[in-house]
Amino acid sequence: MNAIELLGAAADGGAGGGFLQPLLEWFRMEDPWRKWLIGFGFLGQAVFFARWIIQWIASEQRGVSHMPVLFWWCSLLGALMLFVYFLLDHDPVGMLGQGVGWTVYSRNLYLIKRRHRRPTDTGGRPKASGHAAPD
Repeated sequence: MNAIELLGAAADGGAGGGFLQPLLEWFRMEDPWRKWLIGFGFLGQAVFFARWIIQWIASEQRGVSHMPVLFWWCSLLGALMLFVYFLLDHDPVGMLGQGVGWTVYSRNLYLIKRRHRRPTDTGGRPKASGHAAPD
């Protein structure tokens, strides 16, 4: 029995109705499409949350606060998934929140990529100041 069937069994509960029935009605879970949509939303939230676990592990390993590149990729993917969820759910508040965040995450990835590309931008020649680009 999968999780959706288990919820359905708890909601059905026989003639008197199940203890989860009011919750499932509130979430509008009687529609199969809605079940998939909520599942997708939870998956997006899990990806978005995973970024904090990644950041925590990276910081513990280094002994200082550190945001690894994977943190930003999880932020971007999770925010995109949540944006799609809110779009399909017709929720402009969630769409706005995730859309603004997506801009910040994209910008951080761009800055990281630009920083790593900088030393070769001059074709291997030193910059006019004679100092190498900081890493």
